[in-house]
Amino acid sequence: MTLTRDSLLTDQELREALDVAANAARRVGAVLRRGLWDTDKASQAKAHRHDPVTAYDREAERILVDALGSAFPTWGLVSEEGTNRPGSVACRWIVDPLDGTNNLLRGVPHFATSIGLADGRGGALACIYDPCRDELYTAIRGHGAFVNDRRIEVSRLTTLDGAVIGVGFATVPERRVPTLAQLPAFTPHVRSLRLFGSAVLDLAYVAAGRFDAVWYQSLHEWDVAAGRLLVTEAGGTVTALDGRPLVDSEAGILASNGLLHPSMLTIVRPPRATP
Repeated sequence: MTLTRDSLLTDQELREALDVAANAARRVGAVLRRGLWDTDKASQAKAHRHDPVTAYDREAERILVDALGSAFPTWGLVSEEGTNRPGSVACRWIVDPLDGTNNLLRGVPHFATSIGLADGRGGALACIYDPCRDELYTAIRGHGAFVNDRRIEVSRLTTLDGAVIGVGFATVPERRVPTLAQLPAFTPHVRSLRLFGSAVLDLAYVAAGRFDAVWYQSLHEWDVAAGRLLVTEAGGTVTALDGRPLVDSEAGILASNGLLHPSMLTIVRPPRATP
């Protein structure tokens, strides 16, 4: 491919990139499935004691960095586990090798690998693989969202009554307080609140219509890069918690089927600072 810093990837180039990403994600999935049954998993704390990293996180990152870097050596790549490789063109992979490390550590079969790709126009490709269910969520900008090649769409629910809402807690305990304060406003209305422990799968579930909405007080770009495109390609809406366009996911994110977005914002919108 002959690309410049301002290049936009063609549909054919994106399909080729998706094939590489999907194959790499499935290879990672095989490693993570083995890790699920490892009864002697060691972990280390990263920036916070509630944010662990295991040998499986690092092996997953190695596989992705090698596979994506070999196929597209001029593209940048940033990963949760520390890789930050600048590229010579506008294209950049944004990956989370293992989202749901705490679940893996406890043998809970709910975690995923997330691979997003951005070019000169922003999000261009999404690939999220759930190895425990063998579900591959994919999207190419402008062509819809899919799971295992079956098209998916967000739900059509228009009110919070009967909604299934995903709940995301921040890793840092003090950032969980706003979410806890918001929960009582949901309980008279929603059918259920679900806290599953994987942000990338929460977003994939909104795209697939399994959840009607999900919100987080803070997420990193590798948590959002693929899931955001999945939701929008499935017909949903992703914004900041105040309803503005999402620029900084670390300041909070709301994803919904779009129809519930106004109702969700009345609850999760941060209070305005007093002058």
